[in-house]
Amino acid sequence: MKDLATNPILETRELWWNIDHHTGKIFFYAMAAIAVAILINGFYQKIKTIFAGKAMKEDRNLNIKDRIMTVLTFGILQKKIKEKKSGGIAHLLVFVGFITLWIVTNIVAIQEYVFKTVHFFQGSFYKVVSFAAEIGGLLLLIGVISFSVRRYLLKSKSLDNTQNDWIQLVFLALFVVTGFMLEAFRMAATNHIESFAPIGAALAHLVSYMTIEDLTNAHRVLWWFHGILTFVFIALIPYTKFAHILLSPLTMYFRSERARGQLSTPYSLLALMEAEAEGKEVDEEDFVAGVFTYDDFSWKTLLDSEACTSCGRCHVVCPAQNTDKPLSPKFLMLDIRAMAGKENRDEVYEHISPDVLWACTSCNACVEECPVLIEHVDTIVDMRRALLQSNMAPSNLQATLKNIRTKSNPWGLDPSERAKWIDEIKTEKSLDIKLAAQNKGNFEYLYWVGSPGAYDDRNKAVTKACAELFIKGGMDFAVLGNEEKSSGDTARRAGDEGLFQELVLENIEILNRYGVKKIITHCPHTYNTFKNEYPEFGLIGVEVYHHTEILAQMISQDYIKPHKEINETITYHDPCYLARYNGVMDPPRFILESIPGLNIEHIAKEKTKSTCCGGGGAQIWYETPGQQINVMRLEELNEHSPNKISVACPYCSIMLSTATTTAFPGTNAPEIEDVAVTLAKSVL
Repeated sequence: MKDLATNPILETRELWWNIDHHTGKIFFYAMAAIAVAILINGFYQKIKTIFAGKAMKEDRNLNIKDRIMTVLTFGILQKKIKEKKSGGIAHLLVFVGFITLWIVTNIVAIQEYVFKTVHFFQGSFYKVVSFAAEIGGLLLLIGVISFSVRRYLLKSKSLDNTQNDWIQLVFLALFVVTGFMLEAFRMAATNHIESFAPIGAALAHLVSYMTIEDLTNAHRVLWWFHGILTFVFIALIPYTKFAHILLSPLTMYFRSERARGQLSTPYSLLALMEAEAEGKEVDEEDFVAGVFTYDDFSWKTLLDSEACTSCGRCHVVCPAQNTDKPLSPKFLMLDIRAMAGKENRDEVYEHISPDVLWACTSCNACVEECPVLIEHVDTIVDMRRALLQSNMAPSNLQATLKNIRTKSNPWGLDPSERAKWIDEIKTEKSLDIKLAAQNKGNFEYLYWVGSPGAYDDRNKAVTKACAELFIKGGMDFAVLGNEEKSSGDTARRAGDEGLFQELVLENIEILNRYGVKKIITHCPHTYNTFKNEYPEFGLIGVEVYHHTEILAQMISQDYIKPHKEINETITYHDPCYLARYNGVMDPPRFILESIPGLNIEHIAKEKTKSTCCGGGGAQIWYETPGQQINVMRLEELNEHSPNKISVACPYCSIMLSTATTTAFPGTNAPEIEDVAVTLAKSVL
C-alpha cells in the first residue's frame, strides 16, 4: 500500500455532485441547446436587420489591427467608461466579476468535456480558481448594488427607468447569490469547509444547523434554479441590454476612421459632373442623400442604435437637452432601435420629430462622451439631408441657404462688399492688405477671412486685429477679397450636401489658381472644413491653421511681443470645432498667458468638455424652443464674474454677445472679445 503521506489527496470537487448523472444531464443539455438556439436566432435576426441597412461609401473593414486595438482600448480596457467615476467603477466591477466567473465556468467545462482523463481541476489550481470565483462574484455583486443605488436611490440624471434595466440587475445578483449559496450547501453537506473560498465557507457555517437531507435537497433545488437562471439569461441576451456584450464591440470595431470633424460623404458631385460631361448614363438614385424611409438608415446607424446601452452620458452633456429642447441623443438612438419592430417603420418622421433633429448644434459632445463610440452627429446630419429635400427645414434656415447659394454669405449681403474692411483698415491704420489676384503665388499664407469676418462689425474687428498682428510680425500673406466665398460648413451641417460640394469645388479651383499652400482662418468651422473635409474633394498638400496657432507661434518666436499690461480677469471659452473636434486648446491659452497683467480664470466645462455656444450645426441661423443655449453657456462662463470672456470663433462671439443682453439685461455684463483683439491691445 502506498504511503498516503507521500501521495496526498488533492483538493477538488465533484462537478455533478448531488445531481443525477443520467436524467439530470439530459435535461441540462436540452435546456442548454434551447437557450443557445434562442440566443443565436435572436442575434441572427438583429444582425440581419442591421446589415440590411443602406451601404456606406466608406470601407469600414480597412486597418483591421487598428480596429482590434480600438476594441481592446475602449471595450476591454474601458477607456471611456472609466472617465466617469461613479458609473465607471460600478461597470468595471461588474465587467471584471462577470469575466472572471465566465472564465471559471469555461475552466470547469474544459475539465468536464475536453480533459476527461487528465484531472487538472484539483490541488493548488483548484484553490486558486475557487478563490478567483469568490472574488469575481463579490466584485460583481458590489457592482450590481452600486448600479442599483445609483439608478433607484440617487436617481442619476443620466439614467431613466422606462426600460428593462431591472432585469439585468436582478439576474446578475441572483447569479452571484445562488452561486455562493450552492457552495455553502455543498460544503456543509459534505462537512468539508474550503477556507480558500471564504464567502462560501462563511455561509456554510450559517447553514450548518440544517440536516444532511435538508442540505442536499436545498442544494439540488438551488442547483437547478441556478442552471435554469443561466439558460434563461443566455436566451434573453439578444432581447435585453445584455445584447451590448456582443454589439458594443462591433460598433467600436466599425467606428469611422474619418477625421473627427469630417462628415460622411454620400456621393460625389464631381463624379456626377464628369460622368455627364462624358455622356455616360447616370443613375440619379446614386446621388440622393438622406434618410427618407427606415431602409435609408446606414447599417452603421442601425448598429449604433442596437449597441446603445442607454447609459445617458450623451444625454447629460447635450446642450439641447440641457435647455429643454426635444433632442436627446440617447432617445434618438433608442427611437431608431424601436422602429425596427414597428409596422409603419418607414414613416420615419412620425416616430422622430424633425424638431428633434433641428435642435442639434453638431457640437459632438455626445460622440465625445459615448463609451461605445456611437456616431450620433453623422446620423442626425443624414436625416437632415432628407428633411431639407422634403421641405421640412425651418423657413429661416432655408432662407439662409438660399443666401449662401446666391450671394455666398448667410446674410445675403452684397458680395462686392466682402473687401470693404480692406479699405477701412487702410483709412484707419494706413495699412495695405495684399490681394491674391494682384499677387498670384507671391505670398506664403492666404488669410481666409470668412463671412462673419467680412460683414459682421464685431468680427471685422478681429479680422483687422489679425491683419495688423500679421503685418507687425512680418508675415507674408494675402486675402481673396471679393473672390472669397462661403466655405460651405453651414450648408453641409444643415443637410444641403449639394450646395456644400458646389462651394468646395469652386473654392478649390480658386485656391489652386493662386497656388495656395497655407491657409489661416479665425473661424474654427472654416478651419475644420478646410483641414478635414476639403482634402476628400481634391485640396491636397495645403496646410490649414487657426489664427490662434499662428499668433502663438509668432509670440514664441519673438516676431511679436505682448508688452502692454491688461489688468483684467478673463475666462476663455473653447469653441467646439476648435477644441473638441480638432484638439486646439493650448495656443489660445498660451496667447492669453503671455499678456502681462491678465488673470485667467478656469471653469469646469472647458477644453474637450466645453459646452457649445449654441451656434454650430447651422443653429445660429434659426431659433429653437426652450432656454437658449448661448445664455446657459454664458452663465457657466460667468462663474467667476470676469471682466471679459475670451473667444476664438466668430460664431461664439456673436452667440455670446447676444446672450449678454438676454442673460444680463441692465447689469454689468462681461465683454466678449476675441483672443486676437486682446493680444493686439498688448502688442500694438
